[in-house]
Amino acid sequence: MDTDETFPLRDALDRAAGELPPLPDLVPLAVREGRRRRARARFATAAAAFGVVTAGALGLTLLPGSGPAPAMPAAPPSSPAASGSPEVSARPDASYPPVVVEETPGVPPPDNPDGLSEAERQRRAVHQQRVAALLDELLPAKVTEIRPVKDKVAGYRITADGTSFHLTVSVRPTDDLTLDECPDRPDPRIVCETVAFGGDHEAQLLSLATNEPGTSASYVRFVYGGSRVRLSVEPEGVSSPVTPRQLLAVAEDARFLDLVKDADARPVEEKEPPVIVGG
Repeated sequence: MDTDETFPLRDALDRAAGELPPLPDLVPLAVREGRRRRARARFATAAAAFGVVTAGALGLTLLPGSGPAPAMPAAPPSSPAASGSPEVSARPDASYPPVVVEETPGVPPPDNPDGLSEAERQRRAVHQQRVAALLDELLPAKVTEIRPVKDKVAGYRITADGTSFHLTVSVRPTDDLTLDECPDRPDPRIVCETVAFGGDHEAQLLSLATNEPGTSASYVRFVYGGSRVRLSVEPEGVSSPVTPRQLLAVAEDARFLDLVKDADARPVEEKEPPVIVGG
């Protein structure tokens, strides 16, 4: 019941509420929280995947990393870069457990096949962790798992709609700093375009038919410094869950370009062999 005493109190409360600033826009906060939850879900999925997984689309057996693999950093820092880009914004306590790929099922590959020093293996593993963190943030939400392939610095296993795919992120030194031209004749099996990105870079986007009708692989290729850079998903019998445009969204992110710049200055892959004409 209202009394003579409650009216002045109500007026004071109304005036105080009227002087308050408007409520903040909650949409950006919700978006950020959604990304954090998606990253948590992806990490939980990856951390739980410690059984043998057969990737039907790849014809490969994928095993969790075992043996004397380099320790995975819990919070991979961003590469030093002159651009001053922000650090990789994955979960601060997340790591991406590596997998071992058996190209012949039942035949484990040799440990440290390239005979690298432990320091070099660790450096390459850290590079993979940084790339995986960015892939986790930048690939579409349908990609629910991202894991580096042990001892294959350009290789990553991703999962979408319950199917495993092999994704390549390669920064390879080369003497040939030209990209192949897009086909000059229309081909319904090939979609190719050249786009500008990052201010002064050009990338080639390709969608190519695989070995089954109506399926396609996705590629983004560009040159940076003295290296060829390639992002690709090359499935068999099924289309890539990631389009060339979605791979481009990774390639043009300033933090990814920082990692490319670092890998170009301190290569993590062997130099591309020269092309043998007529060979």
